[in-house]
Amino acid sequence: MAEVTEIYICREGQSLKQGKVEYSHSIEVREDAEDDAKRRCRGVSAIQKVAYYRVNDQGDFRIFYSFTNPDFIAKADREEEAKKKPKRRKRKKPKTLWQKIMGVLQ
Repeated sequence: MAEVTEIYICREGQSLKQGKVEYSHSIEVREDAEDDAKRRCRGVSAIQKVAYYRVNDQGDFRIFYSFTNPDFIAKADREEEAKKKPKRRKRKKPKTLWQKIMGVLQ
């Protein structure tokens, strides 16, 4: 009997069925799933939850690991944080020799 692991990657406000689904034949135990979830969420603050289900040929399934991203930041908070960043000031272009001469003569 062949089993496959379904990986549901959910963003803010998504249910498991709405999340992105990926399949893996190499993730078979909880420890593998935990390592994979941490790797997927590292540096990605938009992922809220990752869930792992084992599915067999008959369509039976069971959840064997669920991971909530500790680095998750809500979309509103990410937008607010982006607004807080200071804007870079534009440098003034240096005056040309001709502009300097005309400035002295005026």
